[in-house]
Amino acid sequence: RWAWLIVGMAMLIAVLPASAQQDLQRSIERAISNADLGETKIGVSVVNLRTGAQLVEINANEPMIPASNMKLLTSASALLSLGPDFMFETRFVLDDGRLIVIGSGDPGFGDPALLADLPEPMDVDGLMDFMVDAIATSAGSSIREIVIDDRVFDREAIHATWPTEQLQYYYCSEVGGLNFHLNVVNVFARPTSLNQPARVVIEPDVSTVEINNITSTVGSRTAAGRPQRSSIHIRRSDAGNRLTVSGRVARSVGAPTSVRDTAIVFGELLAERLEAAGVSVGASYESASEVERRVSDGENYSESTILIIKTPILEVLKRCNTDSYNLHAEALFKRLGYSITRQPGSWSLGAASMRTILNDELGPHALEGLRLADGSGMSRRNAISPTTLSALRVHMNLVEREGIRTVFRESLARSGEGTLTRNFVPASQLRHDIVAKTGFLNGVRSISGYVMPKQTQEPTVAFSIVMNG
Repeated sequence: RWAWLIVGMAMLIAVLPASAQQDLQRSIERAISNADLGETKIGVSVVNLRTGAQLVEINANEPMIPASNMKLLTSASALLSLGPDFMFETRFVLDDGRLIVIGSGDPGFGDPALLADLPEPMDVDGLMDFMVDAIATSAGSSIREIVIDDRVFDREAIHATWPTEQLQYYYCSEVGGLNFHLNVVNVFARPTSLNQPARVVIEPDVSTVEINNITSTVGSRTAAGRPQRSSIHIRRSDAGNRLTVSGRVARSVGAPTSVRDTAIVFGELLAERLEAAGVSVGASYESASEVERRVSDGENYSESTILIIKTPILEVLKRCNTDSYNLHAEALFKRLGYSITRQPGSWSLGAASMRTILNDELGPHALEGLRLADGSGMSRRNAISPTTLSALRVHMNLVEREGIRTVFRESLARSGEGTLTRNFVPASQLRHDIVAKTGFLNGVRSISGYVMPKQTQEPTVAFSIVMNG
């Protein structure tokens, strides 16, 4: 009932002709009443972008848990502060035999979807080969040690209010100054002989992520002749990166799981790949996994940059809003704090910086009741009113700074795309396009966005619908 109501209200907003807009409030109130959702708290704000008139206000000024609608505030604030031409950069520097990897908080570094979208697509193994070739060309046959400089962010990798029982899942992955491959490994299980353990491999393949394989290979069909389902369950150890993989495997199956201390795991992976390519890393008695470390506080080095890998902010915004990746939102949030204060980015600095930006852009009235905890909406400590969510999108539709309005709009999912795939019929069947961001937590549903006539592709309505409880 939640899902049908929230989509139904958005569809009402999208399809009513202008002559019937005065009836929109009554139509939505009737939809809410007919849904019989008991004590559920529902907030709705709908604004006519041409006139600025409020078309619908239902608990619109009530601060509510926004879930992933929080990403709208994060992405807009980051775009307004950093600009549409901003690039995240991961730099590789040689200094007296050392290789220093300097992170910028880039959540797109090694992101498989972004690698696949390159003009010359590659996978993570291709990226590692590219980096190893560039390093070997400059460093020669040996490297004394690998140093990870992740000081752009603090080292609180997990928000204190995230659910501890979900931290191994990709949407709760750690957030650091050096991120890689979404801070997850993909675990794949492939059938072998009947009743024998399946073959389990991980991507990227790094030896310091250990696998305890207790899977079993089963037949491709059940006793009743139906196709046998494959499923695996992954349990991460309480400390370190030991993964216990269980389940029944009839055909190849895979799932991602987050890893701890990604910056060091990346250093270990890089060391292993360099060794495999013939570059000696560390002293001869050391293993490749013993020669990487984090930079020390106050440590300096002379920079001789040999490689820079960049990710445009537009790509990060699209992964944040269209695909709703929490890592990308949190990296933007922390980077916002770093960019304004030049102190290691943190959740507290991100919140303070965002509040400053919203105050300047929207005015203090938009901050009434606003609570900011994280950048993705994973925390239930966030609270935003539908009015603030609508005001933000009205502002982002009017902002005149070059490129910002277009980049923000392009970061959102369209009906039938990204997180709107399941919620709407294909865009070709709608009279208007929905361009929006959804949100989901247990007990929370939200959707905020624009309605755009297909002919003009200019938004006419901004709307926000949030349900709690």
